[in-house]
Amino acid sequence: MNYGQRAKELLLDLKRSDFMPPYNDETVRAALSEINLHFDELHDQAVASRRANPGSDNIPLNSRPALILHDASIRRNKRCLLAYHAYRLEKLKRLRWDTAAALPSHIKSLLSEAEVDFYMDYDKLVSRFNEGLGGLDLNSNLQPPEEDLIEVRVVKAGLGTIVTDYGGEVSLELGTTHFLSRGDVEHLIRQGALQQLDGEETA
Repeated sequence: MNYGQRAKELLLDLKRSDFMPPYNDETVRAALSEINLHFDELHDQAVASRRANPGSDNIPLNSRPALILHDASIRRNKRCLLAYHAYRLEKLKRLRWDTAAALPSHIKSLLSEAEVDFYMDYDKLVSRFNEGLGGLDLNSNLQPPEEDLIEVRVVKAGLGTIVTDYGGEVSLELGTTHFLSRGDVEHLIRQGALQQLDGEETA
């Protein structure tokens, strides 16, 4: 048996993915099942050693290699499973800060039910924390601004009208360009609804 191969496949899935692969429930369950098999083998070996050496706590030399193998396999599978899930949860936390919005449907389809619940709970936690900051929005200006106003082009339809920090209204119609405060539109840039122009592009 090729011990640890299924757990290794989970990490390879992450490595091959541009963002995050679909949650691989089948392989996760296979890795957990292998851990249980190794645990049963360890238990059986320990019971057999006690029967062969009643009254002694020493493990016979001929039993030690198998015990070491099964113990190492359990630990390796556990590390792979923990790394797989920790990586995915960190991606979800980063996504919440990048979008400050509801979970996108194309991302939701990649997640397990438990991961969807985690995202929702994390979103509520961040939102409650923001509410206690007296109007300070931690999702705005994640990068230090280089200028007060930036030029943006609308690349997504249906955005409607926004109210700026200065109280003005701006209609974000598809294809139009605007000079706006970074704080007013940074969340839309991160969502891909607006494109920031570098000054050399033209409308």
